[in-house]
Amino acid sequence: MKTVVAILLLCSTAFAQRSLNTSENLGGAKTIRAVIKLGAVDLRLRATHDPDKAFSLSYNYGEEEKVPRLMYEVQGDDGVFTLSNDKQDNSFPFLNFGKSKDSVSLELANSVPVSLDMGFGVCDASVDLGGMELSNATFATGVCSFDLNFSSPNKIDCANVTVKTGISSVTVENLSNARAKSIDINGGLGSIKVDFGGKLVTNCDVRVKTGLGSVDIAIPSDINTTITTPESFLTSVDVAGFYSQG
Repeated sequence: MKTVVAILLLCSTAFAQRSLNTSENLGGAKTIRAVIKLGAVDLRLRATHDPDKAFSLSYNYGEEEKVPRLMYEVQGDDGVFTLSNDKQDNSFPFLNFGKSKDSVSLELANSVPVSLDMGFGVCDASVDLGGMELSNATFATGVCSFDLNFSSPNKIDCANVTVKTGISSVTVENLSNARAKSIDINGGLGSIKVDFGGKLVTNCDVRVKTGLGSVDIAIPSDINTTITTPESFLTSVDVAGFYSQG
């Protein structure tokens, strides 16, 4: 039996209101799948402090005709949270230039496993997933400044963390705290900085690919690490602090 806990669809330009503040309890959900697809946006995301909450949202938008779409529903044990706006164009992110950015502050559940799928067009995003029960996470950016942090350890093992960037400046901090079994980082044009701070409690397979950009990876000296790099005259690799074999 499908139970719709809350559906908010803002689709009329007749309202002068340009902000949305709302929250919803878990409603019996034992897992949450969160799908967030936003274009021109300033975003702050973190774990909620209330174990009963599925999410808490503060959303401010500057164009009446570009209103957010939000849905949270529970089907059986599974909760689904979706949030989007009409400003997203990840295929052609330059189309988002000149559009005013929405301002979003979002808190997600910290007491049930969360699978997170996030996509941005033109954005300034700060995401702190510390203290959540994160089972899987995917991030795709267009033209972005994107900061991802695991300020405290994930409460459960995470199957995979994937970060795909376009023309972006990306910083990932305390990645060991993610408890991820695999990590995929695919860069386009821009810079990527990855810090494996935190506490590593499981073996992790990390794959990093980049186009015309730079990648800076910091690994604590107490983590046993094997690094394999491609042989190409187009690639320059400096592995300071490690020794080369073969």
